[in-house]
Amino acid sequence: MSRIVWGTLAAAALAAALTGCDASFSASPSSSTQNGGSSQTSAPAGGSGTSTTSGTGTGTRHNGASGTRHCTTSDLHASAYSNGDPGAGQRYGTLQLTNNSGTSCTTGGWSGLGLAGADGALPTKVVREGTARTITIPAGASAYEQLHWGVVPGEGDDQGGQCQPTARALHVIPPNQTTYLSVGWIGGPVCQQGQIRLTPIKLGKM
Repeated sequence: MSRIVWGTLAAAALAAALTGCDASFSASPSSSTQNGGSSQTSAPAGGSGTSTTSGTGTGTRHNGASGTRHCTTSDLHASAYSNGDPGAGQRYGTLQLTNNSGTSCTTGGWSGLGLAGADGALPTKVVREGTARTITIPAGASAYEQLHWGVVPGEGDDQGGQCQPTARALHVIPPNQTTYLSVGWIGGPVCQQGQIRLTPIKLGKM
């Protein structure tokens, strides 16, 4: 299975985390550069798109294990990959978060996601799948989430052309955090009004 690197993520500020049900995705520019020289990324201006979250997934976002702190956005360096061999009308990707803090940290659950174009936010609907587990990411180790989306128009999409505008970036809020990371998006249009299915974060690399 081939993988195409989407890009390197850089931190920026977010007004509210996507930690539960429907939530608006609005953001402000980052004021600092983080993760060892990653380039600073500002939020896209304007736009009326929203990111909503629903799901069949179960589980809760847990506190860190005794003596181990939560992973923060600034601890994490992230990259995303497009997984090869897609099915008919289906696309798959992997979001990888690496702990660059120098100490172990805990996390668990699902990241918040928001697609963005040149003019601002695009419709994004995250469907959580699977069961959340608390994990500890050792210093220098990675964890991942899997993404699944469709490229066939559905209800509410443009049926006569491309289903949705193609995003330039995917904004990612790590579990339990209120600031986001932004990665270049090369996954093409996301149909069904920006629906992305997401598995809970797991320890390891894909």
